Amino acid sequence: MNKQTWYKWHSYAGFPLAVFLCFIMFTGTLAVLSHELDWLSNPAIRAPASNQSLDWPAYYRNVLNVANGDRIYQLSAPLHNGFAAEAILIDKHAQRYRVFFKPDTYEYTGNGAWFNWQTTLRRLHRHLMLPLNIGLTIVSATAFLLCVSLISGLVLHPQWWRGLWRLPRQHNLRVFWGDLHRLTGLWSSWLLAIMAVTGLWYFVEKYGLAASYPDNAPVTTEEAKETAVRVQPDVFEKAINHAHAIRPDLRITSVFLPVKPGQPIRIDGQAGHILVRDRANNLIIDPVSGALLSTREGSQLSVHARISEAADPLHFGTWSGYWSKSLYFAFGLVLTSLCVTGTIVYAHRIRKWRRGLTPPLLPVIGAGITSMKVGALVSFALIVTGLVLTASTLAGL
Repeated sequence: MNKQTWYKWHSYAGFPLAVFLCFIMFTGTLAVLSHELDWLSNPAIRAPASNQSLDWPAYYRNVLNVANGDRIYQLSAPLHNGFAAEAILIDKHAQRYRVFFKPDTYEYTGNGAWFNWQTTLRRLHRHLMLPLNIGLTIVSATAFLLCVSLISGLVLHPQWWRGLWRLPRQHNLRVFWGDLHRLTGLWSSWLLAIMAVTGLWYFVEKYGLAASYPDNAPVTTEEAKETAVRVQPDVFEKAINHAHAIRPDLRITSVFLPVKPGQPIRIDGQAGHILVRDRANNLIIDPVSGALLSTREGSQLSVHARISEAADPLHFGTWSGYWSKSLYFAFGLVLTSLCVTGTIVYAHRIRKWRRGLTPPLLPVIGAGITSMKVGALVSFALIVTGLVLTASTLAGL
């Protein structure tokens, strides 16, 4: 294919749905730092920095004191230093909410809604608040467009490494926006590649290529099989002791408690394995007897499962704490801007304004969006649907 053909493919992939791609990239970028947005907006999440290990049994007893009979679903360690420990509870109306505790004294610091910044942004970005099968399919399918955009963009710049240091020319607006689009595209191509590959993985995982994991052992006591057990403090302590004794390398991050009959205690954490979610390492405990039922280690998962595990840390930038999240956030904004600059470049190409008579920037963007025609209508329809469903969900809480 010649250069003109590659340019057409680049335009076909990025332009018609540029508004929707911009929305997906922007919400994903915000989602990278969504926990930090919660920290800023809810004082209960802020806590003194503490380097001491979490005393999980003491933490659990304090959660029980605050729960007032509500079911405890999950206990989590602080996400970062300066964050409170968080527990998720379920009230009598089956609604989830959050409670927070200082990680050193386990003093209760306040509540938080289930739909916080993190939950809202993640769901809006992941599936537009639509039913998961529909929304996830729509969003993850955009990864095909990202792949075409990335490949065609690099083909159009065969010596792309030279373009990394070529500043935009400013003698002509059309040339300036084209140079800026090229420059930001080259610098953010590494993140675009990660988003494209992980997005494709989410799509194929949804439709037949999901990895298989070792089964967690079932509960053994009759009471646990028949009822959603409220775990006693001594059983909880026994479970934590099992974890420390059997997996001394495990840094416990979350403990899940039964909320339905047949559910065990599940302890998740990290043990130094690269690019795995917390659930890759777990211990399954009977909630009545406290007996250890099974364990899972991230290092023993299949290659297929390790690929599946790597998708989330790579996609959300959580693989190196604040360093990776800050990097993803900064370059995520750059990726988002590509949709805008690409629209401007395309508008300049199709409108052919005379030199010196180029209209202001917003009308240029408007002309580009108008040229998207059906693509613009589809984009706005999906965005408005996602925002309306989000507002409806939040208003109904």
